[in-house]
Amino acid sequence: MTRLFATLMSVSLLTLVIAIAGCGADTEDTTEDDGAQTSSSDHDGHDHSDYADHSSDGSKAMDKMKAELAKLSPEDAASAEKQHMCPVSGEMLGTMGPPIKVEVSGKEVWICCDSCKDEIEANPEKYLAKLHDE
Repeated sequence: MTRLFATLMSVSLLTLVIAIAGCGADTEDTTEDDGAQTSSSDHDGHDHSDYADHSSDGSKAMDKMKAELAKLSPEDAASAEKQHMCPVSGEMLGTMGPPIKVEVSGKEVWICCDSCKDEIEANPEKYLAKLHDE
């Protein structure tokens, strides 16, 4: 009986760990203001999953980011690297090509792709607040 109990506890613990950890993919679910579930790799009709870096150390994404930032002026590259993440998608800047600089509420902000432009312009407070949280 004790052995059965220990086995059941081990299986339950393993199941709990797997459920909490997931696959480790960078597609964290978030809840939008309207209560809808979205994923950081899929929003507003465009999918970033092809660009997600699933390596354990993130070196692939960092290498891609640095290569894409090198296409910008030194000042812009430094600014984008400092911001590091797109406030709309949550993706690392440069992983979808050169990041795009937009002006939002009088502030220069970097986004990962052109598809994020409409969203940040429609909801500037929401996304500028994310930049302050980082």
